[in-house]
Amino acid sequence: MKTLSIFTTLLAVSAAKKCVVRNPTDSAKTNDVKAPVTDDIPSDNETPVNVDENTPLDKEEDSGIENSDIENSEDKPKGKLPADFKWGAATAAYQVEGAWNTEGRGESVWDHFTHLYPMNVESSDRSNEDSTNGNVACDSYHKFDQDIAMMKIMKANHYRFSISWPRLFPEGQAKKVKGKWNVNKEGVEYYDMVIDTLLENNITPMATLYHWDFHTLSMKSMVVGRLPFTRRFAKYAEFCFEHFGDRVKNWITTNEPWVNCVSGYRLGPGKAPYRCTGEAPRKLANDTAGLDLLGGCSYEIGPSQYTKNHEALTANRPPQRLEDVWCSHNILIAHAKAVNVYRKKFQKKQKGLIGITIDGEAQIPWQDDKTTPEELENNKKYANLAAEFRIGWYSDPPMIGDYPESVKQRMSKDMPVFTDEEKALLKGSSSDFLGWNTYTAHWAEQVKNEDGTYVQPPTDEEANFENSKRDMWDDNCRGRGEGWTCIPPTLGSQAGSSWNTKFAPTIRVGLNWFSKRYEGLIKNGIVITENGCAQPNYKVARANDEVTKKYFESIGQPKYADTYKEEDIEREDNLEGTLMHDTYRIDWYDQYLKNLRLAYAVDNIDVRGYMAWSLLDNFEWENGYETRFGMTYIDFYNDKEMKRVPKDSLEHLGQWYLENVEQN
Repeated sequence: MKTLSIFTTLLAVSAAKKCVVRNPTDSAKTNDVKAPVTDDIPSDNETPVNVDENTPLDKEEDSGIENSDIENSEDKPKGKLPADFKWGAATAAYQVEGAWNTEGRGESVWDHFTHLYPMNVESSDRSNEDSTNGNVACDSYHKFDQDIAMMKIMKANHYRFSISWPRLFPEGQAKKVKGKWNVNKEGVEYYDMVIDTLLENNITPMATLYHWDFHTLSMKSMVVGRLPFTRRFAKYAEFCFEHFGDRVKNWITTNEPWVNCVSGYRLGPGKAPYRCTGEAPRKLANDTAGLDLLGGCSYEIGPSQYTKNHEALTANRPPQRLEDVWCSHNILIAHAKAVNVYRKKFQKKQKGLIGITIDGEAQIPWQDDKTTPEELENNKKYANLAAEFRIGWYSDPPMIGDYPESVKQRMSKDMPVFTDEEKALLKGSSSDFLGWNTYTAHWAEQVKNEDGTYVQPPTDEEANFENSKRDMWDDNCRGRGEGWTCIPPTLGSQAGSSWNTKFAPTIRVGLNWFSKRYEGLIKNGIVITENGCAQPNYKVARANDEVTKKYFESIGQPKYADTYKEEDIEREDNLEGTLMHDTYRIDWYDQYLKNLRLAYAVDNIDVRGYMAWSLLDNFEWENGYETRFGMTYIDFYNDKEMKRVPKDSLEHLGQWYLENVEQN
């Protein structure tokens, strides 16, 4: 077969009119002209209407991007990013702040579960009681001035951080009593300091209201009928808008609802609240002798009722079917309610922007040297279908007000249904801007039976949660071994986390997918709110990967194998090696940023910002302090002062900014 660029093949998918949701009256304005890079502040109407509710998902529109443009784009002038490009780094409260029980802070779900189930978190020194939790983390609560110094090195003009709900409201519920909020004064003073210090250093705050650290009490009502949780979140958000909104002009309601809900409520035990359907909680076993009760799945926090119309569930039970689906549903409604509060009460005066950050892998149609043109075309369709399940499930509601039709059809009665009122609140609730966290990509194809015939999609009668993806495969490697390790070939080289592979075109592919799907609906563009990597390390690495190398050579794309040598793997005992001189991470940033700039300059995508993950080595959830995503080194086990030491990548990004972004 004639080999095709992997990037080209997915662009054809993103161009399919099936993926386009457009306001017909705006189409003439958006096809050929790049949106101006200026903040277009929406009105404070309750629900901005961006598309007619009956607008169909079209099926056969050309993308306007010729294959030759893609294939030759690297030979064209790249163009610099605009001077007001949002450039910076990202962190999250639980991962960096520490001070977990300092000055009135309440308990978050991550405190609760890392203390109860420390064996679910990796540690190379379990004699250190803080090695499996965020009790101290980077101690940014006391050392934020040092964090600012690191931002200055990378020339950051924005900083994405998150606000800890339990630090502001220790009891979990925000309310006004006689006109005064029941807020923790010390928590408010801390975030006032963070915001004011950023502004004094000419760094614009980008605040996330929820980055996986809900208050424990609030998490117990996560899906206990929609009203208690969604109202709690909206009131918490209202305080933040009211108090910080005079200075914060970039708000993200929620970070990665898929990870929070699917990983936290079904896949476990990797993410709090550590619910999972593959293993019953060990503490509920009839005989717990010999069982490790400090690990495994939890039972303490789970929904007691999906909605007020559902049957109440008993306490202290194993996880139930569809907990993750209803968690996702209610988080999206909570997002919409928070946006509604902002637009009705604050946005007109404060003139800020608000949106959601979703995650998800750009989907690449699988091909090898035996793939026929007909199979490749079919795989393109399945790549788009996989994207609708992995990304569109979460990005369609805040853009167009409902789930993708493909997801609803395949889930059937297992799919929650938004009320008309909820659809109205959701529609356009991320039209100010859309945040996307992107790291890797997935191949996708239709599953085949042993005899080579295709597994067929579920019929309407068969449609349910379990069957919804039975004919769909997507992953970044061709198989999984023990411990969820990848069996090569992998979609790019293996970075330092099992899910983290280096395939830089994913950022360009995804930006094109979003741009075409929501053409004319995103007023202030797409912001990459996270991108980065853990370098290959002692836990996860695949040096000299000949299988992956030969695969990419076989399809005419040898550069995407991106192999490395044993000496490129970082070692904790060698500060003179790649731990500090992080060449793999530098190359990662160079490749991904090159593709971002191509998306902007060649593909005419309205991308407005890039936040590198992460400013600091930090508490990496279930990987503890054993996996480093930071551009700044911290010796967590031996240095009580938590001294920040910039890695080469931090200075490299500062230079990249000077060379590739227009300077005022």
